[in-house]
Amino acid sequence: MPVPEPGGAAAPTPGRRRMPKQRRSRELVERILTAAGELFAERGYAEVNTNLVAARAGVSVGSLYQFFADKDAILTALQEQWTIRLGAALDERLRDALDAEPAELIDEVLDIHAALNEDPPGLLGFLLSSSTSPPAAPGVVEAIRSRLVQRLEVLAPAMPPERRETAASVIVHISNGLYAVGRSAGATDTAVRAEVRRALLSYVRTLRDDT
Repeated sequence: MPVPEPGGAAAPTPGRRRMPKQRRSRELVERILTAAGELFAERGYAEVNTNLVAARAGVSVGSLYQFFADKDAILTALQEQWTIRLGAALDERLRDALDAEPAELIDEVLDIHAALNEDPPGLLGFLLSSSTSPPAAPGVVEAIRSRLVQRLEVLAPAMPPERRETAASVIVHISNGLYAVGRSAGATDTAVRAEVRRALLSYVRTLRDDT
């Protein structure tokens, strides 16, 4: 995530040439990120370049280069944007579900995966995929893992903190089976979702019973 500068402004991340300040510039950057997200999900990282992104966004390559040095910088900005978006979605849906049964919590998380991976189709799966090149940003995965640690504190309060951290990482790994097996469909593939749900539910119940 960007590091705050004195005065509260966010410093540009590596590869980011400058941060948009005017409304018109912010809209241009948002068009670039939207276009890049669609293309990464459709074609994969290796098959996308800045010319394709600019054309999809309806802007000149020169305008794109005012804000991003290359497609790596665009991917980094997307990952940061989705870290915030995913974290907000998890907080909103799970805020009132702290005392819910494991099955209900798992269904809520899978519903979030399904909804976000449809807007645009396949992008969340791309960002979470271990095959993403460059690899998925830690922040996107951490947005999920940190919320799971909080829920495990409620589901298994006697669990040692170190094990809770490890268990949360295992749950994330199992959840990513949505994209390792279901590919771009993710949680919208009903057969894959059912199997991932079964694996998650079995594991989470074991965690609760062991403590």
